[in-house]
Amino acid sequence: MSLFDDVAPRYEAFCHTPLGQFINQVEQKIIIDLSSPQPKESWIDLGCGTGEYSVALASFGCHVIGLDESESMLERARTKPVTSGTVKYESADICYIPYPNEFFDGALIQVTLEFVKDAPQVLKEALRVLKHSGRLVVGLIHELGPWAQYYQERAKTDPLTVYRHAHFWTVQELYELLHCFPVRIESGLYVGPNEFTTQDAAWDLESQRRKTWPLEKAGFIGLRFNRKDCGTL
Repeated sequence: MSLFDDVAPRYEAFCHTPLGQFINQVEQKIIIDLSSPQPKESWIDLGCGTGEYSVALASFGCHVIGLDESESMLERARTKPVTSGTVKYESADICYIPYPNEFFDGALIQVTLEFVKDAPQVLKEALRVLKHSGRLVVGLIHELGPWAQYYQERAKTDPLTVYRHAHFWTVQELYELLHCFPVRIESGLYVGPNEFTTQDAAWDLESQRRKTWPLEKAGFIGLRFNRKDCGTL
């Protein structure tokens, strides 16, 4: 059984709350901007969960493969309408991607490295299936930010939270794993979990802080790597 099978209903419900919607809007804008998906490109969404990002990539006319170990998450993903491009969901261990070398134009790892048992292997596989001209986009709950701190505190008292099993990453740690530097970094989610009141107020605060606050205070960080800049792990 996947770590996320039991929490899928609660996760989906949270995503529909005002706070969950705000988080998704912040993170998805960053990820799509970094991904720059183009019509007819092939993408793989590693740890696709309920398919939110697979559908978003497909909306640009891309052909997307969503991989996840959680059948409960995939069941929910398959209910989401796809109005452009294509999406195919598969149950698989992303440490061993069932696709050949240099197959995809893009690979997305969105808030997934936090929960895998072997992050270097996942990154190795992501690079393996990317074309030489391809790009890898990674979204992280920033270890130094307010949300990682909140989840770490929650894990001390909530025996059911998946964050009891999470490892939160810094940008430097990811550099060291990939042995290469990103071509772009975007940061966001400067609004902490205890500061949220309404979406409008949160966006006002988010916009203000993005102008003056350093990356170190971001709750979420997105990074884009060009495959050609990364060697073999």
